[in-house]
Amino acid sequence: MENEDGLVIFFWIGTLIMISMTLGVLLIALIYQRKVLKIRQAESENLLRVSLESEKRERKRIAEDFHDGISGDMITIRNHISQLETKIQDQESRAVLYGVKTSVENMLAEVKVISYNLMPPLLDTLGLVPTLEDYFERIKKWSLLTIHTDFYQRDIPVSASNSYELYRIVQELLGNMLKYGNVTVVHFSIKKIDSFLELEIKDNGSPFDFFENLKKSKGMGLKNILSRSKQIGGKIKQSSSETGNVIQIRFPASEHEN
Repeated sequence: MENEDGLVIFFWIGTLIMISMTLGVLLIALIYQRKVLKIRQAESENLLRVSLESEKRERKRIAEDFHDGISGDMITIRNHISQLETKIQDQESRAVLYGVKTSVENMLAEVKVISYNLMPPLLDTLGLVPTLEDYFERIKKWSLLTIHTDFYQRDIPVSASNSYELYRIVQELLGNMLKYGNVTVVHFSIKKIDSFLELEIKDNGSPFDFFENLKKSKGMGLKNILSRSKQIGGKIKQSSSETGNVIQIRFPASEHEN
């Protein structure tokens, strides 16, 4: 009888040991899996950061090449044509020169727009708010869009790198609104909530589910918005609206405020 009791106790001890070992192995596997996931996530975030920084540098380089190289050459050509105009008396030849000069001036204007869109110079000199206001004015000149703005202060505490990402986010959002949303009125605001800033864009366009379209989209527009939001530590939220859409991006403010 004592032998049987000893066997039962031994059986249960062995079972408990086996269960403990199994749970231990599962726990180690879970910890390892979480560690690998964190490493991959860190690698992914680092890759994203490097990719966005590389894009910014390349945009800046191309913009400078456009401004300093192509624009400079075109200005020289325009000036030479102007000098030729004063020396040529034949009306037909002068008309041809005038047409060429007009084409050069149009191309020069287009190059300036491309250079500006690649890397707005106002970001470095005046900051986020004046750059956005200038961008909105440019949009209103060539579209029927009405844009209302509300900035809680002119000197918003945003770092230079985050200002660039925010500018690109706004570009992508407005671009999508104009291209797909039949939008005519936009309300844009940046406000401060505790230690966070919140960028909000409201429109009167066609209903649009940001996250559902993000899953289905084959393009890079929405993915870039999400990537840039993550880069500045922000979170995207879409609020319900009876008409149009409301997109909000909340992100940490800079440590100091002027």
